[in-house]
Parts: sequence; structure tokens; C-alpha cells
Amino acid sequence: MAIVGIAIMQFSASSTKHTTRSFMDTRAELVARSATEFAIMAMQGHDYANGKINEINLTYPLFKVNIKFHYFSTDCTTTTAHCSKIDTADTNMSSLIYVIVTSKNPAFHIRKVYTTIQNP
Repeated sequence: MAIVGIAIMQFSASSTKHTTRSFMDTRAELVARSATEFAIMAMQGHDYANGKINEINLTYPLFKVNIKFHYFSTDCTTTTAHCSKIDTADTNMSSLIYVIVTSKNPAFHIRKVYTTIQNP
């Protein structure tokens, strides 16, 4: 009878851990989506006469977010941002946006990476 009780307790503990992990994983995905939208809005509202956005760091209660921009431009000489020179006017100033979400809690090592390309 004790063995059955121990098995039930182990199953209950593993089920609770799985539920918590699933909750944190889903929350990380939502934070990544939110940070991606934030990056797009920051890019669209930025005055590029003053330079390009290179990186944005955000802090959520359970996650750290790092957003990096890589530009495709006809002129990369006047910027300190990550940039690749291209000769097409259609994609001038397009940006590849990397969103990296990492959990602050070492017990749940969660890392989500989203990538999107946008035109300002």
C-alpha cells in the first residue's frame, strides 16, 4: 500500500512540474511576441536622421529580453549599428530583428528566439 502512495506522490510531483514548465514556456512565447511588436513599433517611430537602433534590452518579471537589429542599407558607413551593404533601393533600410527571451529563473532554463524582417 505504501508503494502505491509513493507512486501517486511521484506522479503528482512530476505532473505539477510539467504544468509549471508548460506555463513558463507559454508565457515566454507571449513575451517574445510582445517584444517583437515593441521592436517593430520602436523601429517605425524612430528618427533615422539621428542614427539606427542597434539594440533594445527589456526586463519582465520572469524574463530578460534582448532585441538586436541588423540593417540592410545602401550606405553602412555612417552607422555603428550592425549593417550589410546592399545595392537595391527596394530593401534599403530593411532590418532583420532578433528577439531573444531568456528566463531569469535557473530552475526553468527557457530561451525563445524570434526572427523577423521589417521595413521602417
